[in-house]
Amino acid sequence: MIEVVEPVRIPVAEVTVGAYRFVFTRLGLFLELAWLPLLLLLAMAIMPAWLPYLVSPDDHGDLFSYLPDVSQLVAGGLCLNAFAVRWHQMALFPGPEAASKPSWFRPWVRFLLYTLVFYLVNLAMMAAVVQLSSGGDNVSEGNQVLVLCAALAMVFPVMLGMARLSLLLPAAAYGQPLGLGNAWSLMRGNTWRLVACGLLAGVPLVLSVVIVLGAVFSALNLQISDLQSGDAALTPPMGLFLLEGVIDTVVNFLIVALGASILVDVYRRLVLSRES
Repeated sequence: MIEVVEPVRIPVAEVTVGAYRFVFTRLGLFLELAWLPLLLLLAMAIMPAWLPYLVSPDDHGDLFSYLPDVSQLVAGGLCLNAFAVRWHQMALFPGPEAASKPSWFRPWVRFLLYTLVFYLVNLAMMAAVVQLSSGGDNVSEGNQVLVLCAALAMVFPVMLGMARLSLLLPAAAYGQPLGLGNAWSLMRGNTWRLVACGLLAGVPLVLSVVIVLGAVFSALNLQISDLQSGDAALTPPMGLFLLEGVIDTVVNFLIVALGASILVDVYRRLVLSRES
């Protein structure tokens, strides 16, 4: 008699609440794992504030204006991925199992590779959207809207496809990398559930930060855009740059921790449970 295996369905609410509980009951461990990459990323985050005091932009031309963005991109890729690997492994190998966890370096390299591929795909899709939405001078505004909607409709399946391949990350941290085909098939029927978990975990955190920062800037009669203003009369004091950089950096790490916690839970349910 053939045994019929029921497909596993991710419980969205349970996984999301579990991720919040897992992260916010381990804030001490969070700081222990994140303090060094957090400091490095924070230094890059506040670069737009202190760099003009060190070097004059006129000495380097237009390339100087891109230096903070490029530095933040590179530092973010290195630091956030290093933290993500360690958080995945901490969640996958708790307590006595910690001694059996693999080295973090090879998973980190895999994470960087996956991140680079995902980033290049996103960059290509965004460039296509911008190109199609611009349409040139011969395209009317109404047609530009239709073209933009069509371009976004093209991007959405790509983003959904990357979500379906997300089991590659916890599998790499676990030391048993999955192939693209296996990662794709194992997530069958749960891609939308994973997207829902990510939205439910990330949106409240981001909205809370936006509300808090908005209240701070409103109290000081400032606009968020003033942080990037070149007008000396509108530029806020250095302390606000530091505050905005600290909050933004910490939130990035919290989002990574929440996302990693969700993926570990999903990986346990969809992959490790089948091995036991």
